[in-house]
Order: sequence, then C-alpha cells, then structure tokens
Amino acid sequence: MAGSKIAPGPIVTKNELGPRARRKVQRPQAILQAAFEEFVERGYTATRIEDVAARASVTKGTVYLYFQNKEELFQHVVGKLSQPIFDEKQFLEQHQYRSCDELVRLFLDTLYDHMTVNQHSREILRFLIADGRRFPTLGSTHFDQFVQPLMTMFDRILQKGVREGVFEIWTNDHISQILISPALTYAIEMFLSADNTKLPELKIYINTHYEMVMRTIRKARLDMSDTTRLRGYSEALYC
Repeated sequence: MAGSKIAPGPIVTKNELGPRARRKVQRPQAILQAAFEEFVERGYTATRIEDVAARASVTKGTVYLYFQNKEELFQHVVGKLSQPIFDEKQFLEQHQYRSCDELVRLFLDTLYDHMTVNQHSREILRFLIADGRRFPTLGSTHFDQFVQPLMTMFDRILQKGVREGVFEIWTNDHISQILISPALTYAIEMFLSADNTKLPELKIYINTHYEMVMRTIRKARLDMSDTTRLRGYSEALYC
C-alpha cells in the first residue's frame, strides 16, 4: 500500500545469533588476540599477517577484511590494551566507607597488580618503548585512555581527603602524575632489566611508594623547587 511503512523486524541479540554469525562477530577479537601474541613473541618487525592468521585459525584474506595492513592491526592492538584500570564511579562507591588512607593503598595495590602481573599491561609498555617512534600517535592514545584516567581517579581520592580534612589542598596540576609515576617507573624497569632479581622487592617498593605519598599529601606541601626533598624521595625508593 502506498505510503505504508514496513514494520521493523525483531531485534536479534548476540546470544540469539546462529553459530556461524557468532563466529563472524567474534572473529575480529580473535584476530586481535592472535596479533597480540605474535607481537609479543616476535616483535612488530618480524610479525607477518600470515602468522597472525594461522594463530587465529583464519585465512590471510580474512585478516585483511578487518584490518588494512599490519600497521593498522598493531594500532588496534595497542588501542584495545590501553584501557582504564578503574571504573571511577564503581571504585568510589564500592569503597565509600573506607578511610582516605585506605583508598590510597587500594589504588596503589590495584595499579601495581595491573602493571606487573597483568600480561597485557606489561606488554603495552614494551610495545610503546620498542615501536613508539614508528607510531607517534600511540603514545598519546595510551596517555589519554590509560594514564589520564589514573590521574583523574587519584585526583578524586585527593579531593575526598581534602574535603574530610585529612589531606592538604593542592594547587599543582601535576601532583597526581608525580605521585603515581613510581609505579610506571617500576614497570619500565621490569621490562628493561635483564635480571629482575636486581630490582627492589615489589612489596617493599609498594610500601615505600605508599609512605612517600602519604607523607607528601598529609604533612607537607610539595615545593617543586625543593630539589633536595625530591632527591630524598628518589633515594628512599631505591635504598
């Protein structure tokens, strides 16, 4: 009938798809996982699309259906791995009755666990160090999607402490980045060190990091021109 509209068909959810359709939906993720494993094992330069395809149990042509070339595939792998650790709202709601000191400790424990135990987080740093110059935008992507949310989360904890009168008011925009940077330093040293036994024991390192943070935010204002004090913090971490 003229002017009549065709009624929309039923919405088909992922769970209602047939086996073939489900495989098609899952295929890009399988390719990305295979690519990640190949890049870890061989490095970017030595990895070939055919190796990724074989690991993902698809044809080489199938990989090219989803990704134009190896460069794009690598960028998608890094982008997929550069995801925030915390759901900020969920973290604060889940631990709303914790003290601010406890929140700082939980934050650091979660951060170190993610960056030293989680394989994806460890390898993303290796990718960025080894091939960051080849893909200049990847560093920015990782910062925006991974590092910036960390700083925002830590800012929220600091602000909560300020409201409750246990932390000082900070006017330095970089304080969160400075206070959480030892975790990134440790993760990078894990990657660069040929002998991890020479690294500080992780538990001691985290405890020292926590003490450094708490002494800074609870007892004194950080003077960025006070190089002696900053040097003392650095020495405390590596003694």
